[in-house]
Amino acid sequence: MFRSWNATCPRGAEPALEGELRALGAKGVRPGQGIVRFTGEREIALRACLDLRTALRVLEPVGEFAAVTADELYAGAQQLPWGELISKGQTIAVAASGRAEALTNTHFVEQRLKDAVVDVLRDRHGFRPDVDPRAPDVLIVAHLGNGQCSVSIDLAGELLSNRGYRVRTVEAPLREALAAAVVLYSGWDGTTPAHDPVCGSGTLAIEAALFAARRAPNQKRRLACERSPDDARIVARLREELAARVVNTPPIFASDRDADAVEATRANARAAGVQLRIEQADVRQIKPMDPPGQLFLNVPYGERLEAGGRKQLKTFYHQLGDALRGLPGHRATILSGNEDFESAFGVRPRGPRRVLWNGPLRCALLGYVF
Repeated sequence: MFRSWNATCPRGAEPALEGELRALGAKGVRPGQGIVRFTGEREIALRACLDLRTALRVLEPVGEFAAVTADELYAGAQQLPWGELISKGQTIAVAASGRAEALTNTHFVEQRLKDAVVDVLRDRHGFRPDVDPRAPDVLIVAHLGNGQCSVSIDLAGELLSNRGYRVRTVEAPLREALAAAVVLYSGWDGTTPAHDPVCGSGTLAIEAALFAARRAPNQKRRLACERSPDDARIVARLREELAARVVNTPPIFASDRDADAVEATRANARAAGVQLRIEQADVRQIKPMDPPGQLFLNVPYGERLEAGGRKQLKTFYHQLGDALRGLPGHRATILSGNEDFESAFGVRPRGPRRVLWNGPLRCALLGYVF
């Protein structure tokens, strides 16, 4: 059935997600803040769960109602058709975001909405679903904003950015969907070599490798909606189609001067099933790729440098600029959360300057040609 769907994403990734949805064949694509709305058959939404790189969730809207108090939240949720959405024996969980005048505690909102759902199913349909916060059959997602509460069902059952390959981390890992947005915004087509020389736990390099291989990032994960036999049949067919398009990749390099980061990248690349050429090295001694390729960097904001403060960080940025200028023919896409980066780096960026949000941190995404 042709209907409306919502896909959420990190702030700043909306144009990338819009492009992905259009490429999937979605219709009526309308970006908002942290969300892109689209229309299409259910198969489009299921394909989106498997194939979107920048999405956090793919949501099936259930309803929207005014809610600024706990009583309004409960009463509005009771009007929704839960008996059509949840079957006897299925488990549920609720994830809430946003806030209203008298609804500022996310956990309370989740609890109150859960109570409304359970009461409807018990009183009107004769069964009481169990709550499973870790792996629910039905994940109910609520968002509060502008005096309204929008309620949806998450088709995947958990965040799509939780790819499952991050088995080891170092400090402040980059979320997978945000890393994928950096790759897509770079304009790299995946046919030339790529290198992340400050790789941390390897997320940027892994997302680049998945993109170059044309691998759907969630091709192998089980979706909550697959508990429906009809959805399971469609998803099984989509997985076969997506697996058939995979290609070999050019060399993808990942390096970091920190030994723990290198080991984390090795472990995560194995878990992701991608081939990376990984080594321990200081980016300031970076060597050119042959042929020249694409660099991806999430430059340090200060946490991973020795004590020394702002002056030392600016010195590092300047040295990084000197090093990358020695790579003729290469391109770089750099994510920075430090306002000193651009001036200290000392190279004029090319192309659009984008803003991406790494959690609460406002970051600049800059492109360079050397």
